[in-house]
Amino acid sequence: MPKAHLIPVGVILLSLGAVNANGDTAWKSTSSSDWTLVANWTNSPPSVGPQLAIHPGTATLQRSVFLGGSIGRETLGMRFDLTAGGVGYTFAGLPAVSGFFVRAGGTVNGIVNNDDSTQTFNVPIKLLDNSGLAGSGAAMTWNAAAGNMVFNGNNTAPATPWTINLNGASALTIDGAFNVSVGTSGAGQIVNTAGGATGIIKNGTGTLFLGGTAANTFSGVNTLNAGRITAGKADALGAGNALVMAVGTFEPGGFNQMLGTLDLDGAATLDFGTGAAAVSFANSSTLDWGSASLIVANWTSGVDTLRFGTDDTGLTEWQLHHIYFPDSGFNFAGIDANGYIVPIPEPGTTAMVVGGLSLLLLGRRKGLRSS
Repeated sequence: MPKAHLIPVGVILLSLGAVNANGDTAWKSTSSSDWTLVANWTNSPPSVGPQLAIHPGTATLQRSVFLGGSIGRETLGMRFDLTAGGVGYTFAGLPAVSGFFVRAGGTVNGIVNNDDSTQTFNVPIKLLDNSGLAGSGAAMTWNAAAGNMVFNGNNTAPATPWTINLNGASALTIDGAFNVSVGTSGAGQIVNTAGGATGIIKNGTGTLFLGGTAANTFSGVNTLNAGRITAGKADALGAGNALVMAVGTFEPGGFNQMLGTLDLDGAATLDFGTGAAAVSFANSSTLDWGSASLIVANWTSGVDTLRFGTDDTGLTEWQLHHIYFPDSGFNFAGIDANGYIVPIPEPGTTAMVVGGLSLLLLGRRKGLRSS
């Protein structure tokens, strides 16, 4: 009798995982139900493999999906498809639910909304690399291609709760012509529990709203390449994080924003909008802005402040000549002895005008809102 060749169970499980790694499965339930039930999917629940989770926009499908349990539900990305007459999905769970653990890679490398309806995640999201681990390889893209996406979940189970856990990813890219909102209600915290530098990259013409009641605690570099980032709380981009701006607009939203250095790569806009805001950057004089420019819009003297560093060395003369205050009637900028940027009539009169405006700022500056 031939000798039997035994294959270790671990090898079988790894092989099964490899078979399902690039698969997909589509939601098909027509009633409110649990995301983990096999009967609700065309193949098997997305955690098996894991697989790409497809959510069709068909009007007959149930859009209230329950994500129960304290174990994170893994997917190899999520895709929302367009069907005329459909409505968006809402994902919910218990207060202590661990939420979605989304793996990088696959056909969408993150989350894409191809539906014209808003997708609402009232559960937290944690980024994973393609092997299901933390680290720089967890970088992915969330694309609001045809409709909005809202992230309001809050994981209250671990010692460090999150709405979004970057988990060591080198960056989370937000893309698309539509809007992505974090923290329109609830805590809205973006954290990085795996350590290392990370950040948010904003592409596409849509708006990224960063709000909520809890601080964003990740550390790294944020990049605004297009569209708008609107703050709905203080230090929305993480306190002390550097910012790179190309073509796009950052709006402090009437909240104080303390940032690292500012690097300019194009024609960018800092729009103070309504409310009182103090925007402070670290000394950025060593960065080469080239021919890039910064337009400071809706800035109100004595109400809003813009600062680089703590003295008059925060920017070079070349950089100052590329900051414009079109709403003030003065198109150029100067810097005072404390690093505050103020509009001046022309570059040659920096010393005389800045001295006077500095005294005006000190006399008229009022309390600024912070959280």
